[in-house]
Amino acid sequence: MTGSRHRLLLVLTEFPPAVGGMQTHARHLAAHLAQRGHVVEVLTYRVTDAVLAAEAAHFDAGASYPVRRILSRLGYWFNVQRILAHIRQFGPDAVYASTVFYGLLKQHAGVPVLCRSVGNDVLRPWQGYPFALWSTLAASPRLQHAMRRWIEHGWQPDWVDHLFRRQRERLMRQAAVGHTRIFANSRYTANLLSGIGVLPERIEIVAGGVDARHFGRTRRRGVEARAELGLAAHDVVVLTVCRLVAKKGVEVLLDAVAALRASVPGLKLVVVGDGPRRRAYEARAAALGLGQAVVFAGRVPHERVRDYFWASNMFVLASYESRHAGGAARDVETMGRVLCEANAAGVPLIATDSGGVPSVIRDGVNGLLVLPGDSAALAQAMERLWREPAFGEQLVRAGLRRARNEFDWSVIMRRHEQAIGEAIRPALQCSATQREEKIV
Repeated sequence: MTGSRHRLLLVLTEFPPAVGGMQTHARHLAAHLAQRGHVVEVLTYRVTDAVLAAEAAHFDAGASYPVRRILSRLGYWFNVQRILAHIRQFGPDAVYASTVFYGLLKQHAGVPVLCRSVGNDVLRPWQGYPFALWSTLAASPRLQHAMRRWIEHGWQPDWVDHLFRRQRERLMRQAAVGHTRIFANSRYTANLLSGIGVLPERIEIVAGGVDARHFGRTRRRGVEARAELGLAAHDVVVLTVCRLVAKKGVEVLLDAVAALRASVPGLKLVVVGDGPRRRAYEARAAALGLGQAVVFAGRVPHERVRDYFWASNMFVLASYESRHAGGAARDVETMGRVLCEANAAGVPLIATDSGGVPSVIRDGVNGLLVLPGDSAALAQAMERLWREPAFGEQLVRAGLRRARNEFDWSVIMRRHEQAIGEAIRPALQCSATQREEKIV
């Protein structure tokens, strides 16, 4: 609660109708601040795909705040100039960004600039084309459309990362240290930020982000969901929900399921999500002889993901740190929103002690943690949850409490609003003092 209503410019580059953790956070934040009476405007990326453009127009028409899709996925300095021009026009009390990349705005705009960091913006800066020269050319909608497969789905070749990495990192560091406040999604991310020079007093850890009521289930809902998804009543369903990329460790989970099949009758793994490694994982499942024991469900609309949680006996996220671009770029699970969702859905869960996961999961409290990459330890933890249902229920009860009291969007959004108000207050007081001095 701030007690005041402010003009807030939100630079939310990843935004609906696209689906993902950043988009979900952005949608909730903009809606919350507008509902609270703040004057909100959103700046985000242009949409060059015709189908997505129609979906974006539909979303924007139903939003309670203006959405300006004027930014480029490629031209970083083009975006800076666009945002500064809009700041002069809109006159915000503060700017909030969904990455660390726009902290440079503070010195030019003269207003507080806050952001959220999910850690990957520090580990793998993705500002597109990071040079001022030819930035307007790089920002061309035609060029973005031609390169959409690369830049919107993260499929750029390693040589592109090598070419721009040094300048991207330099910009990222300069921008990050300029912020008034940064919300880190985990202790891991907070440590990354401190490591590049952000003052600790400017970092606040805010983990989570889940609609606990939306994911809450009853026994009846679980039975209905299982029937709707074609899962048998006797199946022991292990669920994972993730993008199918290296860091998610799906091959480790497949190995653990293969090791458990003999001792856990009816074991079935359901993999929700898609990505560049899907074919490799399907091939590995076949090679392990898993056959009908693994279901690759593909991409599922977020509103339907809860059905898969409700139909499951346990949830597993087998993430580990991976590297690409010749080992220069690290990819880590910096928090794991899906773990918050599993807690809210009342599903006992196992995750790896990797990256920011421990900021969400306390081992033996609201889930189990195992060493990353250890399929034997993962199988042992899975078997424990199957053989000790009372222990699983204990984990579920603690998980439900954390989901409601710490991870729920209502908690996360209140903290954001409070911090924005705290950042604005000194600037407003300074302006009031200057006005009084002029009168005197």
